[in-house]
Amino acid sequence: MKQIILKYKFLLMFAINLILLLIYLFSFTYGRFFVTLFFFISSIVNIFMKRASKVFINLFIAFILYMAANPALSFYYQLEELRFNILERQYKNIIEKTLPTLDDCLEVNYQDIDNPFLCDDSKVFYQKDNGSVFAFFTTGSSGNITGYLYCSDENAWKLAEKYDFYSKIDSHWAVFKMYPLKQ
Repeated sequence: MKQIILKYKFLLMFAINLILLLIYLFSFTYGRFFVTLFFFISSIVNIFMKRASKVFINLFIAFILYMAANPALSFYYQLEELRFNILERQYKNIIEKTLPTLDDCLEVNYQDIDNPFLCDDSKVFYQKDNGSVFAFFTTGSSGNITGYLYCSDENAWKLAEKYDFYSKIDSHWAVFKMYPLKQ
């Protein structure tokens, strides 16, 4: 059994690293931090085991993941857009279910949802005024609250203008950064 494990050790480690990278993609701020920490610690372990190539690879992966978790860099938003494209159907289903149940409110309000994989606090925050709705799903909070913004129409985009957008995904969705609010 030990010989089989040693024989396929490279494939096993590759599969574990791939799974950790997928976990990174679908997790939120703290999950991403722990995956990055895992790669950093594994590089330190490889120093003591005198595996120089693995030290470099794990440090490089940890560095890239650390940089990808920084909302000040565009790579963060590209990663968020990729995550949205993979989970787009689930986000649209939540919006279709919650839009009819939302009450008019001039202040930002929230509604609980059943899917903890879509936002880090299982709440959709929204504002509704005269049938125009903007809703946001928060996916990160490392000093800046980031996530996905849904706007039902042009009036909803005007309601959401106080937030700092990064990029529109389509006519209804955008990746956004909430803080600091625009002055």
